[in-house]
Amino acid sequence: MLKAEVVRTVDDKIVETTVLISRDVYPVGWACGNPQEYYSQMLIKEDNIHVVLHSDEKEVGFLFAIPHNIAVDELKDADPLMKPDSQAYYIENVAVLQAYRKKGAFSKMLSCLKEELKQRDISRISLHARVSNSLSRNIQRNMNIVEVRRIERWQYYDYKEPTDYIVAEW
Repeated sequence: MLKAEVVRTVDDKIVETTVLISRDVYPVGWACGNPQEYYSQMLIKEDNIHVVLHSDEKEVGFLFAIPHNIAVDELKDADPLMKPDSQAYYIENVAVLQAYRKKGAFSKMLSCLKEELKQRDISRISLHARVSNSLSRNIQRNMNIVEVRRIERWQYYDYKEPTDYIVAEW
């Protein structure tokens, strides 16, 4: 059975597990420099939200969300049309091991994120969602969409596939 929870305590094990899942899930060329350093830095930032997905005692996926305005600043060159919104969080990263996909994994992590954001009085999320793996379509079917726009060749996918920028509300 899949269970999602917010990570409250960061340790070497959660960083290593996150690195291993990302290596298994993301195509070659999508690496973020030094993954160990990247995920360590992401996990220790107090405002960031890290949701981990478990199957029994094994970690099988994760979702990172950061304050939207930080993403606007980080992505200003890649997506200059993003607008500041202090009442939103940006889903920076989602990964689920292949064997656990199409079993409600993303929905469980999104529900967990939603509950965490409710505690912070946040009701909007934003993200750049892959089109090729149906993430964009699934989000658009299951949330109240505020904005959708297509970027045909997203630089973070090695310019090889499109992404939809989505803003949604609960």
